[in-house]
Amino acid sequence: MENSQLQRAWTIYRNLALIVGIALAVLSFVALPYRYILGNEKNAWTVGAWTAHGWIFPIYLLATLNLSGKLKWPVVKTLLVMIAGTVPLMSFIAERRIAKEIPAKDS
Repeated sequence: MENSQLQRAWTIYRNLALIVGIALAVLSFVALPYRYILGNEKNAWTVGAWTAHGWIFPIYLLATLNLSGKLKWPVVKTLLVMIAGTVPLMSFIAERRIAKEIPAKDS
């Protein structure tokens, strides 16, 4: 497999992991307390944010699957990385661990 294909898969995965991680952290630590602790009703920004996360997450799953195929991960590891996108802040940890598996770019 060509290194550029791996680098492309890594870049896509990394960007999506960061987007999903940020979105889930904001939703978990801002939107949920806003609604349930402060007792506010649903509003356009919370509904929009959850909807956006719902559209981005499946793309994150596909990016993870693509990267796992390039790195020949076992199924269990692939599933654990996918699940990392459902736990606040865990996608950041998974992304950092996976970064160690990616060979450096050719100059």
